[in-house]
Amino acid sequence: MITGNTFTQREITISPARKVWREIRHRYPAGGIVTNFNDFLESGKIPAGTPVSLDQENKTIQPIPDSVIEETAGEDIATLNINGYLQEDVPVKSENDVCSGTVIYAGELYEWAVSSASLEKLRLNPLTPMIIWVR
Repeated sequence: MITGNTFTQREITISPARKVWREIRHRYPAGGIVTNFNDFLESGKIPAGTPVSLDQENKTIQPIPDSVIEETAGEDIATLNINGYLQEDVPVKSENDVCSGTVIYAGELYEWAVSSASLEKLRLNPLTPMIIWVR
């Protein structure tokens, strides 16, 4: 499945899936449009496995950068409203892009997909109890 897509006025970029998931059990229906992809312009992509806050009502996805997670106290991780993780890489080329993604809330995610400094805090997140971390 290929779904981490980026749209501009003249082209569509489709990103093939990186293998960060050992198993995907459940995803939110319909995914959403990424709201703060400018935070990832320098790297050129929002990596698969990135923690996100999905607003199902508005169908928007807010990726949470590692720097924000690392600055948050472990017991306060729920305040970031991380309720899933991106299924695939989402390419980001310019601030004029429109990016979409699929959000997984139940499955087995490889630990290497997130920074080691964020991992211990993400393990404490009560909003993603069906994410199993695999070494």
